Amino acid sequence: MTLRLFTTLLLILFLSGCDRAHNDGQDGHDAAAHDHTDGMEHDHSGDDEHVDRSQHLVDFSDKSELFLQYETLVAKRDSVFLAHVTQLSDYTPIPGGFITITLSGGGAPDETFRGKRPVRAGIHIEVALPQYPGERQLSLQLHSPTVTATHHLGTVTVYPTYAASKNVAPREFPPNSRYLEKEAQWQAGFLIQTPSIDVQQNLTLPSTAIHQNNEEEFIYVMRGAEFFERRPVVTTATHHGMATITQGIVNDERVVVRGSGALLPEDEIETAEPSTEDHTEPHRH
Repeated sequence: MTLRLFTTLLLILFLSGCDRAHNDGQDGHDAAAHDHTDGMEHDHSGDDEHVDRSQHLVDFSDKSELFLQYETLVAKRDSVFLAHVTQLSDYTPIPGGFITITLSGGGAPDETFRGKRPVRAGIHIEVALPQYPGERQLSLQLHSPTVTATHHLGTVTVYPTYAASKNVAPREFPPNSRYLEKEAQWQAGFLIQTPSIDVQQNLTLPSTAIHQNNEEEFIYVMRGAEFFERRPVVTTATHHGMATITQGIVNDERVVVRGSGALLPEDEIETAEPSTEDHTEPHRH
């Protein structure tokens, strides 16, 4: 999948029958008839198919990660929202439940758009049809059997016309990063964590986060929900499966500590395995 075709993917996902996605076990990305049984108008007349109007947000609660993609908001024009929700404890998709999208503030009435069910575990699609242009506060609530979370996503613009929305700056992609879509991360068994701090105030990561290629040690740092920067690091010791990091990471960055082999270039898969060596030098407390 190419990112510049993201808007097309959103529409294809929405067009795909939810029941078919559940029943046949496929990825739900095949085109199908557009179902208007929700009674909402879906007007995409005049769309420029070569323009990516999508917005991408990542937010974390204490239990969940939300990766939200949506079309730039235009008053009286529908926008497809695609939400991936991940349980942080084991980095698996959160099954069941529904999402509620709310636009508030800006001197206009609150607008709420509530989904019915996920198209698959961890994947929700909803269509919003905002009525009021202006600066609005966007939030998303997740209600599931295992996790209830509210993600406050900050200020967004609802443009008065489609023409005005074309002034949105093009998306910029993180440099020196590998792309891996969220579903592939789930399938690869990803686990993403921030570094721990030991009693000596050193940053530590599980040794499974550290790859080695020749003399270089490196990790993959999250730079957006589907981008990961390959980052050189310096380690001084590994003890009880935890590596002490002296250079290359700060304490609030999120690092792939399991499954990061899926990000390796093909010519490095066999030579850049995660380090599991337990250095003989112990931590001095």
